[in-house]
Amino acid sequence: MVTVETTIEVNEQGKATVQLPAGLAPGPYRAVVVIESPGLAEARDPLTFSAHDVAPWPEGFTVRRGEIYGDDGR
Repeated sequence: MVTVETTIEVNEQGKATVQLPAGLAPGPYRAVVVIESPGLAEARDPLTFSAHDVAPWPEGFTVRRGEIYGDDGR
């Protein structure tokens, strides 16, 4: 599978031309096209996540499934 991300220009007839990378063998391919509104990609702010300091974990603490859940597996 090859992923190609590019900008396209759509003409008045609703047609666009895509330049694919060299070396792609001729033949049929399945392609997915995602059309974003103009300017949408530039308007997105990067995701930010807050950080919470919860201090160091206790000595010997693990997050093994068997220690987190009881004998019933939950």
